[in-house]
Amino acid sequence: MNDLICRLHYPLANFDLAAELTVPPGVTVILGPNGTGKSSLLRLLAGLNQPVSGQIMLGERCLYDAEKQIFLPPEQRRIGMVFQDLALFPHLNVSGNIGFGLKMRRTSSGERQKKVQQLLEKLSIKHLAERDVATLSGGERQKVALARTLATDPQLLLLDEPTASLDPSARGEIRRWLQAVLTRLRIPTLLVTHDAEEVAYFRKRVVVMEQGQIIQQGSFHQLLREPASEFVARFVGVNYILGDVREQSGKLAFYSRGGTKFLAPFEQVVPGPAFMTVLPWDIALYRELPDGSPRNNLYGEIHDVVIFGDRVRITLAQEDKLVAEISTRGYLALGEPQPGEKFWAVFKAREARIESYEESPC
Repeated sequence: MNDLICRLHYPLANFDLAAELTVPPGVTVILGPNGTGKSSLLRLLAGLNQPVSGQIMLGERCLYDAEKQIFLPPEQRRIGMVFQDLALFPHLNVSGNIGFGLKMRRTSSGERQKKVQQLLEKLSIKHLAERDVATLSGGERQKVALARTLATDPQLLLLDEPTASLDPSARGEIRRWLQAVLTRLRIPTLLVTHDAEEVAYFRKRVVVMEQGQIIQQGSFHQLLREPASEFVARFVGVNYILGDVREQSGKLAFYSRGGTKFLAPFEQVVPGPAFMTVLPWDIALYRELPDGSPRNNLYGEIHDVVIFGDRVRITLAQEDKLVAEISTRGYLALGEPQPGEKFWAVFKAREARIESYEESPC
C-alpha cells in the first residue's frame, strides 16, 4: 500500500502544529478555520518546511525522520503540489508549462513531448495545447496546473484550495473534472478547502483541523451526525448550543446558557459542561404549541428566512437560537413566516445529541 503516514510537530506563530495522520489512496479533504495550519501541513509534507520532530512515510519510503536525521528535499519526494495561485509560467504556452518539470529532470525532448500529449488527452485539454496561459479561464488554468504536477508521476498529490479562485459557475465543473481525474490516479491526495460544497462533494474522508490539531476524522455524514466542535457543527449546518448537564431528582437534563431546559438521551454523559446538537431538518415550526408526547420546544422570534431550491432555512431566536430547515410546501402551509413573527420550534428528545466536554470550546 502507498499510504501516507505522518506524525509531525512544528511551531507556528500562535500555536504548535501537531498532526498524526494516515492517508490512503483517494481524496482526503482537510477542513478547518483560516489560520489553523492546513497549508502549513501541506508545506511540511512537501518538504518546503522541516518539522522539529516526527516522521513522514510514503509507502515504503521514509521522507522524514527526526530521530534518524532523514530529511529528503522536495525534488526527491515524488510529491506534487498545486498552490492556490497556481504559479503558471507566463512565458510558456500550455504544453510548455506541462512539460517544464520533465525538462528540469533532463527528460529527452521526445519523451517529454510524448508525456505532454498523453496528459493533454487524458485530462481532456488537448485543445489548449498551444494556448498562451494568459488567455486561459480560471478553470482552464486549474487544469493546466494539475497537468503540470501530474507530469512528473507523483506518489502523493497536495491541492491547496483548488477552486477558491474560481467563480461559482466554474466550481461545479472543476469539481466533477477533479473527481474523474483523481479517481483514476489511485494515489493519496490531500485537498485543503474551506468550502462546504466541496467537503460535501468529496465526502468520503474528511479531516478537521483546529489550532494545529486534528480534532475529527470521518465521512461528511459522520461530521453531520456527530460534530466534535462548534466549528464543525456550524460548518455542516447543525445547531450547536452550549450549556450544562444537571441532575435533578435522580434524572439528567440539559440547560442551555440561555436558561432553556432540553430533554435528550443521556448515555455516557455526566453532570457538568456540555453541548447539544440537533439537525435543522429534525426541527418543526408551529404557530401554536402542539399537544402530545414530551418534546423540546423553544418560543422565539424569526430573525432570518433563506429560501434555496425546495428547502427553507428559518432562524428563530430568543435566549437561544435554533435554525430549522423545512420544505417549501411546509413553509407555504405555515403562511410564509417572516422576520419579526413568533413561532414555536419543536423537536423530539431523541433527535438531540448531548456531549460533555472538559473545557469550554474556543
